Amino acid sequence: MWQRQKGGAINAALLAVVGSIAALEFGALPLFAHLNSTAAAVFVIVLAATAPLHYGLMHETVHGHLFGVEKVDRAIGRILGVLLGLPWETMRFGHLAHHSQNRHSFDRPEALQPGQSRIAAYCIYYFKLIVGHALSYALIPLATLLPVTTTRSVLSRLDSNPESAPLRAAALRTFTNMKRRNAIRFDLAAIAVLFGAALWLWGAAWPVFVCCIAARWSVLSLLDNAPHYGMPLDSGLDARNTALSPFMRILVMNGNYHGTHHHAPQLRWHELPSAFARSGARPEGSWFVALLRQFRGPMRLEKA
Repeated sequence: MWQRQKGGAINAALLAVVGSIAALEFGALPLFAHLNSTAAAVFVIVLAATAPLHYGLMHETVHGHLFGVEKVDRAIGRILGVLLGLPWETMRFGHLAHHSQNRHSFDRPEALQPGQSRIAAYCIYYFKLIVGHALSYALIPLATLLPVTTTRSVLSRLDSNPESAPLRAAALRTFTNMKRRNAIRFDLAAIAVLFGAALWLWGAAWPVFVCCIAARWSVLSLLDNAPHYGMPLDSGLDARNTALSPFMRILVMNGNYHGTHHHAPQLRWHELPSAFARSGARPEGSWFVALLRQFRGPMRLEKA
C-alpha cells in the first residue's frame, strides 16, 4: 500500500510538471514573454525532450496504473491525449493490440515484404520513423466522424492482409462501440478547439507552436518501435531492455525496460527496475543506441 501511495505522489508531481509545460505550450508562454529565435528553439527542444514523460503518464492510464481508479485514470488519460493531439481511445486500442498481438502487420514497420520495392519501402519506413507513427494516431481517429456503417470498409482499406483479420475484428468491436466512438469524437473536437486557441494566442509566433507539436510527434514516432526493431516476427512477449541513466529513466518513465513491461504489464512504471533486477538479465546495450539503430532502415525479418 505504501508503495502505491508513493507511486501516486510521484505521478501527481510528474503530472504537475507536464501540465505546466502544456500550459506554456498552449498559450501561456507568448502571453508573458516575447521569444527570440534562440529562446523559441530552446522551448521546442524542451517540448520534444518531455514528450516521453507526457506519453509515459498517458501510458500508465492505459494500463490503469496512474492512480488505480478507472474513471480518474481514463479522464486524465483523455486530457493528456488531447494535449498531444492524439485521442486516448485510439492510443489505448493501439497499445493493447501491441501487447496482445506483438509484431502484427502494423507493428513491424521495418519488415521488408517479398517483392516490395526497396525505394518505396525506404521512403515509407523513414516517413513513419520520423513522424508517421504519431501522425497515423492523429489522423485515423478522423474516421469516427464518418457514419458507423463505414467502419468495416475503412478498416479493410487500411489493411486487407488475411493475417490482420483478428486485429480488424478487435478494431471493429472497439470502434463501432458508440460510447468509445463518441468519446473519440469529443476528444477530436477538444483538440480542434484547443489547438485553434493556441494558434490564436501565439499570434505571429504560431510557427513555434506548430514546431512544438511536430517535435513531440517526431520523438514519439522515433520511440514507437525502438525496443522491437529487428526482432523476429514471432518474438511474442519479448522486447529489449536497455541501459539508461537514472534521470533519463524518469524522463522516459522506465520505458527502457520495455521487455520487462511486456512480460509483466501489471507492474507500474516505478516497479520495473526492481523486477528487471530480480530477473537476473542484463541490459541489451544503450537506450540511445537502440534508438539510433532504427536508422539502418528496412530489413528482412524471419521467425526465431
